[in-house]
Amino acid sequence: MEKITLKIGRHEYDISSDDTFMDNSHCVQLTSQSKENIDIGGGRCNPVLSQRAVKQIASFERMQLQHGYGSNVQIFSLNIN
Repeated sequence: MEKITLKIGRHEYDISSDDTFMDNSHCVQLTSQSKENIDIGGGRCNPVLSQRAVKQIASFERMQLQHGYGSNVQIFSLNIN
């Protein structure tokens, strides 16, 4: 399985076809991994991709996934093969 490396903030993430992203038209977040600080509720915050990281993943085909968040949100994974 092929992987790409994204630098998001201070951390680097190895991204494969199994990872999922959320695009709500304001920002793109990596929802399947997090190395960010723990939030108040005890969970980890989803890292928000920089414009540079969004451009890096734009060259890959998006595979849309089913979700119940409404029509303005896209949940997708990347076809990295």
